[in-house]
Order: sequence, then C-alpha cells, then structure tokens
Amino acid sequence: MQIKSISYHRVINLGNYESKRLELFAEVQEGEDPEAAISSLAELVERKARESFELIFDVRELKRQRRELSKEVEQLKAEKDKLAGIDPNEPDPDNIPFEAGDTSETTEGVPDKF
Repeated sequence: MQIKSISYHRVINLGNYESKRLELFAEVQEGEDPEAAISSLAELVERKARESFELIFDVRELKRQRRELSKEVEQLKAEKDKLAGIDPNEPDPDNIPFEAGDTSETTEGVPDKF
C-alpha cells in the first residue's frame, strides 16, 4: 500500500454546545516516510489548535473580567452618590422632561393641559 495523502483534524469543545474544528491535508511525496509526515502534520494541527484554543479562552476570560469590572464601577458610583447624599430614586434636576404637546390657548388665555 502506498500512502499518497494524509489528513489530521482536531475538534475543540468550546462549551455552550459549540466546537471548533481544525483539519489539515498533506500530500506525501515519493520517498517521504509516511509515519514522519503523519507525525509532522499531527504536531502542526495540535500546535495551531492549542494556540486557537488559548485565544478563545483568553477572550472569554477578558469578557468575564469586563463584566465584573462594570458591576464594580456601578457599585462604586452608587456608593459615591450615597456619600454625596444623592438619592438614586430622586429625579435628576438637570434632566427635566417636558411634553411637546398642544400649546394652543383656551379662551381664558391659559394653555391646555394646565
């Protein structure tokens, strides 16, 4: 039997029912040792899969840290407001809502909705 081509693949479970697949194909040259070619291809796939795997989990860890920091920032803002005597249930005096409704006057000179 003569081996002419080889392939090697690696499936990485990412969690949340997700996976990533890395597969490489190679042609075995005439006179090349198929065992050495298989080992070389397997090493390449495993190394690349590990790099990809590490990047994916680094991103997940950074996102987790960002969520934790956002929560901490909100807690610190609430603590700052508490120390400054600001009631979080009290409306912001700089944010005065108004209705852009009908401003036509009634017969007595008083605008509607008053």
